[in-house]
Amino acid sequence: MVVNNVMIKAISLNETDLIQSFLSSAGDSLKSFRYFNKRPLSVISNHLVTALLLTDGMPPLGYGHLDKEADDIWLGIAIAEAARGTGMGKLMMQYLMLTADKHKLKLIKLTVDKENTVAIQLYTQFGFSIVKELNEFSLLMECIKQH
Repeated sequence: MVVNNVMIKAISLNETDLIQSFLSSAGDSLKSFRYFNKRPLSVISNHLVTALLLTDGMPPLGYGHLDKEADDIWLGIAIAEAARGTGMGKLMMQYLMLTADKHKLKLIKLTVDKENTVAIQLYTQFGFSIVKELNEFSLLMECIKQH
């Protein structure tokens, strides 16, 4: 897949139809991105940012967020199966980490499936390190930012 004219759009609560469009077209990517499995789309009202990768005439290619939960900030991304391997994950990570810098966030957490080695490698490139195994399937990773 060749992707041209990709735009990252921060979305608001009245644009959850775009998230639904992403979820409907993401394919196998949702096997490892289960954020919305037990959460309503309205959860984005808690986010510092919710963003989608958009291109002309296609459903969103990627999703990302920085979610504030109590005192913790959680990063989550998902790239549609059809857009994997095209640099979209890196693009979304750059956007989220710049947003984290603007908010002067000191600690960002994420969970990732152990078998998702491509994602683990991407997160490591952005300064995340494995903190611990959460269970037999997933890892907790953290990035400590210096401001």
